[in-house]
Amino acid sequence: MGDGDTLHKTYKIERNKALGRHVVATKNLNAGESILLEQPILIVASNNEIRCVNCFQLTENHCEFCKITPLCGKCQKHNQPECEKLSSMKGLQTDELIKFNETYSIIKCLLIKENIKTEKYFARFLEAESHIEQRRNSVIWREHQRNVVEPIIKSGFANYLRFASIINEDFLQLLCALIDVNAFEIRAPDGKPMKGVYVQGALLSHDCIANTVISIDDSYCMKIYANQEIELGQIITNCYINVLLGTRERRRILWESKYFHCNCLRCNDPTELNSHISSLLCSNCQGKNLSGYLVENMNVGNYQCLVCCYQKPANEINEYLKLLQMKILKVQDNISQLEQILANLTRTLHPHHYLIVDVKQNIASLLRSVINDTTQCPGIPVYERKIELCQSISQVLKLILPGISRLKAITLYELASTQAEYRRILYQKKVLNKMQLKEYLQEAEQTLRESIRMLLYEPKATPEARLTQSMLQELKYLQTDIKMLK
Repeated sequence: MGDGDTLHKTYKIERNKALGRHVVATKNLNAGESILLEQPILIVASNNEIRCVNCFQLTENHCEFCKITPLCGKCQKHNQPECEKLSSMKGLQTDELIKFNETYSIIKCLLIKENIKTEKYFARFLEAESHIEQRRNSVIWREHQRNVVEPIIKSGFANYLRFASIINEDFLQLLCALIDVNAFEIRAPDGKPMKGVYVQGALLSHDCIANTVISIDDSYCMKIYANQEIELGQIITNCYINVLLGTRERRRILWESKYFHCNCLRCNDPTELNSHISSLLCSNCQGKNLSGYLVENMNVGNYQCLVCCYQKPANEINEYLKLLQMKILKVQDNISQLEQILANLTRTLHPHHYLIVDVKQNIASLLRSVINDTTQCPGIPVYERKIELCQSISQVLKLILPGISRLKAITLYELASTQAEYRRILYQKKVLNKMQLKEYLQEAEQTLRESIRMLLYEPKATPEARLTQSMLQELKYLQTDIKMLK
């Protein structure tokens, strides 16, 4: 539990007013170099679900001995010291705790502290940022008060702990805050999200253009590795947020969930590193045959054109974007309707706008299903459209994701795989000759190699590593085809 292996002592912990606790490199790190391996001190369910503490499958059952710990039908036992401790609590109102299943994550925390062998992990956990004063009397505070704090106090659970004197409403709210602010999203066996608390991993400060990749394998071991060269003394960072959102939305989510205002290079650049992922077409320029883009100036509350300086109120544009988002959500699984929406979006948004990228990703995913469905016979236009979409998405990713990136790698794989199959079809139809096919397949080979190179650093027991094995096999077939064309 929680025993991190700080490989080769690659970092040290520092503190300042702006970032609080954070880590800096104690040596020059190469792209792909491991920084940390760590097991979680705590794994809990998300979205008010109940999951077995052993296999993390959904369940409605609890341990027959302690009556509190969630167990599935296949798992009959769990951590023996914890079970014995809970079973010894005669008079504990277990019904109150089972009724409010969110209480289990905090009970688990308290048991970590109660056990002398694991208490050190709890002490490290308490050192993390909680932002408890910013949360006080907020909506989330009141929800935890109703669903976690009051049920635990009412059950009498604290009375059975050796540190009962320190357990009060604020202490329980602190534990809720520490989990909310510091936990990482991890995958349950059914693919749904859970929360994992990694004490050392949580030390990495946020940056929207982070210099690390974080991977969590099937046994929930976290691996952090450099996605680019990191110099001695440089701050080691992680991106807490979906990089394919615009600055306003990223900042909103970070403020609501992590309680800080991001001032990274990307957030402070109205063009978002020239990606224009939040920019709109300037209607004033269009009328004058100019190519201007509206970018948001958050300091004055408006969007302004970079060419003609035309301005529009930010609240007006943001309401318009919300309306577009609602329209997109209504047609998630319909290719023709998504294509129609995309055509409409291109009339008002920059080609790299995050809403356009989102729709393109949805269409590309649906086209993949069509191509892989053996019952369908996709025509050449399906392959051409998917190639076009992958190329467009890849252009945006290269601007906002420096160095090694799973998202870039998978997009390049989709591109290379589709290109290779498309060229083979054209060759079969005698549109291409042998020499042309060979050249195109060599191009696809280079793209596939680049994709594989970025995924080779992934831990073995991850979906990405398993995908890499399939990609290596596909590369082998591709190379065989190229040799046969000599």
